[in-house]
Amino acid sequence: MSFRPARFTDIQRSGPPTTADGAEWSVRLSAQPPDEWLVLFQADARGEEAASGARWAVKVQFKELRFASSPDNIPRAVEHIEQRIQRANDDYRSWLTEAHRKGDARRQGEIVEADRVRDLNERFKDL
Repeated sequence: MSFRPARFTDIQRSGPPTTADGAEWSVRLSAQPPDEWLVLFQADARGEEAASGARWAVKVQFKELRFASSPDNIPRAVEHIEQRIQRANDDYRSWLTEAHRKGDARRQGEIVEADRVRDLNERFKDL
């Protein structure tokens, strides 16, 4: 049985985009994303938005994602944000699975080493 140190529930957009000035927009997120998720979200260079060079900033303390867009582009921007959130969810889940695999391998290595040392001590206990 392996130890699973973390569980993850997908981050989702949880409301419509809002603005105070018509240029900078924000959308609420369903939960505060883990730091590693934020790194994956920021580093994402896939999809149509990658070609535009757009960068999204996540304002974590308010569980919201802030971005710049003209009102005419909001439907497209929200679609891109949702795609990017889904990719970050998928990438984070893969990252978490790999972290679990590495942790399991490390623990197995520690068990093997402890067994080896115990066997050596047993082997030479009568000397």
